[in-house]
This record gives sequence, C-alpha cells and structure tokens, in this order.
Amino acid sequence: MSDDAYSNRDWIMLVKRTREKFGVSIEEAHDLIFADEEMRRLVALRIARNPECRKMAWHDIRRNGAASRFIKVDGTIRFRTEA
Repeated sequence: MSDDAYSNRDWIMLVKRTREKFGVSIEEAHDLIFADEEMRRLVALRIARNPECRKMAWHDIRRNGAASRFIKVDGTIRFRTEA
C-alpha cells in the first residue's frame, strides 16, 4: 500500500475497527496500530507530506508533551524512539 493510497478516512476506519475488535480506547487503538513498523512508516510519510496529518501530530506533541508518540527533530516530526 503506498502512502498516496492511504487516506485520512482509511485511518479513521482503521482506528474505529481496531477499537471495535479489541474493545479499547482511541489511544490504545493508536498504540496497537503503531506497534506495526509498516504502519509507523506509512504514518511517518503521511505526516511529512500531508498538512492535516502534520497538524494532528503537532497537536499530539502539544497535548502530551514528553509522553507524545512524536518528537520534533531538526524541525521534522518523527516517531519517538524508545530508549
């Protein structure tokens, strides 16, 4: 699946289906989805190329601070790596 074929609606449906399947919160659904390296790669590309996705990542950084899944590195939003 190329990142161009992956739309914002696809993301919303993926989160919704993950929540339904596992009976989890939105944040827990994100954790499950982001556990997959391929999904992280696709999301990282979307953040880099799509202003709406980038805005949502910035919102996550502002809202969650050091607990955010994302971090700003040299002006670029990246997934935070576990130390």
